[in-house]
Amino acid sequence: MATEFDPITLEILWSRLVNITEECWVTIWRTAFSMIIGEAQDFGCELLDAGGESLAHSPRSMPVFNLTLPRAVNALLQRFPAETLQAGDLLVTNDPWICAGHLYDVALVTPVFRKDRVVGLVGSIAHCSDVGGSLDALGVREIYEEGIQIPPMKLHRAGVPNEEVYELIRANVRKGDMVIGDLQAQISANNVGADRLVRFMDEYGLEDLTELASVIQNRAEQAMRDSIRALPDGEYRHEIEFEAIDRRLVLPVRIEVRGDELFVDWAGAPPQVDRGGINCTFSYTAAHTAYALKCMLTPEIPSNAGDFRPIHISAPEGSILNCTFPAAVNIRTMTGWYCAPAIFGALAPALPDRVQGFTGMPMGAAFYGRDRDGRSFNDHLFQGGGQGAGESGDGKSSLLFPTSAANTSVEMFETRTPMLVECKELIPDSGGAGRRRGGLGQRVRVRKLYDDGQPAFVGLHPQGIEVDTPGHFGGRAGRRADISLEEDGTLLGHQALGGLAELRSASQRLTIELSGGSGYGDPRERPPEEVSFVFNEGPVTEKGAAGYR
Repeated sequence: MATEFDPITLEILWSRLVNITEECWVTIWRTAFSMIIGEAQDFGCELLDAGGESLAHSPRSMPVFNLTLPRAVNALLQRFPAETLQAGDLLVTNDPWICAGHLYDVALVTPVFRKDRVVGLVGSIAHCSDVGGSLDALGVREIYEEGIQIPPMKLHRAGVPNEEVYELIRANVRKGDMVIGDLQAQISANNVGADRLVRFMDEYGLEDLTELASVIQNRAEQAMRDSIRALPDGEYRHEIEFEAIDRRLVLPVRIEVRGDELFVDWAGAPPQVDRGGINCTFSYTAAHTAYALKCMLTPEIPSNAGDFRPIHISAPEGSILNCTFPAAVNIRTMTGWYCAPAIFGALAPALPDRVQGFTGMPMGAAFYGRDRDGRSFNDHLFQGGGQGAGESGDGKSSLLFPTSAANTSVEMFETRTPMLVECKELIPDSGGAGRRRGGLGQRVRVRKLYDDGQPAFVGLHPQGIEVDTPGHFGGRAGRRADISLEEDGTLLGHQALGGLAELRSASQRLTIELSGGSGYGDPRERPPEEVSFVFNEGPVTEKGAAGYR
């Protein structure tokens, strides 16, 4: 006999599942060793039913991980079927084609047992601080150069750690203690989730999660179908230009709305590239596509597998959005982050109040080297650009989108590396003009703290340096990004495409400027009293105000 849930009980049960994932998230956040996880919050936690379908995730989880983790779980269950698992088993993989798109993202999955039966799974994906491989991500040609590959395997068997796998990982990465410490943070979070899920089921007398999963997934599916059905049937197209390693590329998207089903086709995407790691696996592309649609169509509904049943995504095999093994994929964000703005551009005519202008792309600067005492450091300085404006208001400044990562704490970065951040400031006039103004980009300047004869290597992967991306309905593009290196006030050069920079003395300064967001609507429609400036240091200076006339 099917279980019935009244609306209040259903709301409580659904919220409890979300709260379990939030407790998992907090566990990783508080116990992670690296800054990319503990400070930038580049990780996610998820609960899944026994079949590997998503039930709930932490609201603070990285969106792309929410959507790739179920794919990873299903691939792991194909290798290790649920009926063969034992209590204490722990599954692991970082395969980009079945996980989150590059080797840095490691998935750990814990089966949850109740009365000797798998009733659910707890999973987490986190951006590992290092996976070995080349520091020069733009120079690699195959995934073999990018680091250690972990195929689907058991990291623990019946509660017993596979020490050989741990040693293999430690031997192939920089700062092995930090990498293993982050894995332990994920394991702790998974264990917390498994414990809380069993307690939850005991409290409410649930023998399994089948009925509850069916109800909440069907509710989410129906909400998505209703939202799609409200769109006019038809075809919506857009294309967006972005800079690749030695050229400019265009991503075209075609979206078809057909009743309560939505089809996204990336036909015409450029072929995969043979150098530089900007290729996306289909798993990664599908996740960023679905995330953009979720943001527009049912942002108020907690996400689970049901949301995405009416959404169908395709990309040509062998393209930059569906690359084939062994393509290099390390910095796939340089391509995949453009999926959302392409989709916003396509659906802007149908959903003008649900789209935002182009957001200045985030950038992580990965610092690696040794201090004067010979100790290695390996930490990230992660920063955001300006958010694109929307119909409801100006864009926020220093926001990281389409990722949900956080700006790295400067103070924390300085305590962990022999580096000094000389400035971190918003850039006036960097937000694109419009009836609603784009958010401001920011400037960060870094140098070595002291001269010790040791080089500090900095991995840089900027976006928005060579291409302007206008906003919607007449909104103008934000200020472009820039990276420059100077010594004693003399400019040594700009790095248009990033790569691996070196700081060899305290007199050399690396300046990173992130793009502002694009505007929304005709700038001339902005009320004059809202084109404000404070002397020449406000969001819009007197000079910048000319863009609104």
